[in-house]
Amino acid sequence: MPATVKQIEEILNEIAPFETAEEFDNAGALVGRRDAAVTKVLVALDCTLEVAAEAERLGAELIVTHHPLLFHARKNLLEEDPEGRILCRLIRAQINLISAHTNLDKTFFSGSACCGRLLGLQNLRKAGEYLFLGELPEPMKAKALEEKFTETLSFPARCYGKEDTPIKTLAIAGGADDADWALAKELGAQALLTGEVRHHNALAAVMSGFVMFDGGHFGTEAPLVGELCEYLQKRTDDVKYNIRVFPSQRAPFGCV
Repeated sequence: MPATVKQIEEILNEIAPFETAEEFDNAGALVGRRDAAVTKVLVALDCTLEVAAEAERLGAELIVTHHPLLFHARKNLLEEDPEGRILCRLIRAQINLISAHTNLDKTFFSGSACCGRLLGLQNLRKAGEYLFLGELPEPMKAKALEEKFTETLSFPARCYGKEDTPIKTLAIAGGADDADWALAKELGAQALLTGEVRHHNALAAVMSGFVMFDGGHFGTEAPLVGELCEYLQKRTDDVKYNIRVFPSQRAPFGCV
């Protein structure tokens, strides 16, 4: 039997309770009807026009994203801006939307934890609200690690710090969390991988002997899409819902 949007939302709530999302966030069911039937789900990092079109081609009744739409208050629903066009397209196509954002970032399904597993970190652990730490199988110099990030995450990484710095313990805070570098250092990491590095945080970190890596917001969070797909497929199979879950093949900025 198919599931409903509400039942998929409840499954997501099991691993990333929506009540734990930040007050500024907009997580949960955002577009459509909670009682709508779902047989196909498309999971994506962002709901773009391309992702909406992909859902239409698949015949997916539900898109599950990490980043929410309607993050900022709207006063209209006109197609004169990008978000308005996306929302109108979803409504016309009767495609529902759920987002799991900061509530997911705090869990082992976050982009940070998924990156850690993808990179083969050992003793991966949660070390702060959004921060994860783990040990590399073997120490690597910063330059070699930068190259490993670029290859593994399929997104050009950038190193801030001395390229010959040996790194054994790596902290990861995917997305936009460069401010946690000081906590990462205090907890014993020699470097932090994040998705957006601001100039002054980079300066402070480098002057303290710490290394920061910018792996791109998309690059450091995209790995969660595949893992979330696998979880949703297994969980819906377990309760005998007749649902197929697909990872989005659409990526911005020329990523692969």
